[in-house]
Amino acid sequence: MKIFICSNKDQLIGAKVAKSAIIKRSTFKEDDIKILLESEVPSFNRFFLKPYLRKGRMLNFDKNDMQSFTLLRFHIPALMSYQGRALVIDPDIFQINEGIEDLMSLDMKKNAIYARKGLQKCSWGSSAMLLSCDQLKHWVLDDFIDKLHLGLMDYDDLINLRNEKQSIAPLETRWNEFDEINENTILLHTTEKLTQPWRAGLKLNSSIPPLLRYIPRAPIYRLFGRDLTIGREHPIEAVTEFFFKELEYCLSTKIISDLELRNAIADKFIRPDVYDKLKPYVT
Repeated sequence: MKIFICSNKDQLIGAKVAKSAIIKRSTFKEDDIKILLESEVPSFNRFFLKPYLRKGRMLNFDKNDMQSFTLLRFHIPALMSYQGRALVIDPDIFQINEGIEDLMSLDMKKNAIYARKGLQKCSWGSSAMLLSCDQLKHWVLDDFIDKLHLGLMDYDDLINLRNEKQSIAPLETRWNEFDEINENTILLHTTEKLTQPWRAGLKLNSSIPPLLRYIPRAPIYRLFGRDLTIGREHPIEAVTEFFFKELEYCLSTKIISDLELRNAIADKFIRPDVYDKLKPYVT
């Protein structure tokens, strides 16, 4: 099994922490895990040039959006030459406890995909997927991009795997635990863009889904004292503590350099007070 962490430059610090956390808590080695950046795949240059269909509307995708990497998930089978199995995760998913090797024992003869059931009706959480690549030869990124541009495929259906004709089996929530840590959690997913621990105080560089598909959400929430454009602290302290402990480990072991972190701060990818947040975990 190969592991792919899909990312962009905005989320690269998180991706490196995610990779380190897997290596620390599993038997997987450096070469078993690849951080794949959207900028490394030429197809994305074409995707960003034209409007695409999303929830029934033709929209433009900002290439600087912190979520610009999401379509990378559907490129992994091709990178695997449509052979073997791959675990695909977002850069804000972190291994909390041991046991990720258990995924290798799941039966994939009858199931092409394992994923957590999504929060929306008839949806799956494609942010963490175990893939049987030989059963997904119809996953061709350029074909998907063409259909999105032509309005023949809706991004929302694609990302939620509603179009998938191959069999999907449900993963237990411990493999994609949304914003909480419990005794069973193996993969923690910091799903809320506004409360990712490393982004508190930063302006959100991503779209905010409208209410009822058309009503702008941010101004309405601002009336009730909630600013949806500025990152805030994660509501669960254990999630914040975990991330900053892991980030300090990456700095102390040179997985992430001090210069790289300072550049990320300058680019406003990382909160400006990150070094203050790291102080309690410096050994």
